[in-house]
Amino acid sequence: MVNVVRMFLTLFAVLWYTTSPLNSNAPTQIWKPTIVETKAVPDYYKPLEFVKVKYTPEDVLCLAKNIYFEAGVESTAGKLAVANVTLNRTLGVNYPNTICAVVQEGIHYYNAQKNEHFPVRDRCQFSWYCDGMGDNPREGRTWDSAQELAKKVLINHYDKALIDITDGATHYHANWMETYPSWSKKKKVMASIDRHIFYGRKL
Repeated sequence: MVNVVRMFLTLFAVLWYTTSPLNSNAPTQIWKPTIVETKAVPDYYKPLEFVKVKYTPEDVLCLAKNIYFEAGVESTAGKLAVANVTLNRTLGVNYPNTICAVVQEGIHYYNAQKNEHFPVRDRCQFSWYCDGMGDNPREGRTWDSAQELAKKVLINHYDKALIDITDGATHYHANWMETYPSWSKKKKVMASIDRHIFYGRKL
């Protein structure tokens, strides 16, 4: 009887050993891990790119005209300073918030025959706009330069990369005037560039 029990135990031990996952010769593994395939998650998601219109052709035209008529014969710095003042006014609470509205700000009258509004002579913010003369620039290098500068200024302005060489000025007048405007006595001189003196904050 003892021999039978020993034989049974020996047979059981052999079977257990040959089928155990601890034995490298075992034909199968009892504990087989479940493998789940997953797709790699990117480290970041690229945002959608939208084409944002930062300025309009009308903005470029109005700014270019202001540069051309106010500082067309001056240096690049003088032209840029006029552009700075124009943009500074669009940011101020006391002025219109668009470039064309700033350039054309002033008293206007209505012409019923032409169904249009026209500026009253010498009653506007920028003298060329209401001096009674034509507002069409002469084709050539000066006009081309004004348009090119206007585009560059607007691009850098909306990208917040434009340097304001007038230090926030909103007013200016020619330095050759015999009598300076009355408002100049109430404002701080911010810069003097070419033939213009630029003013900003109140004294």
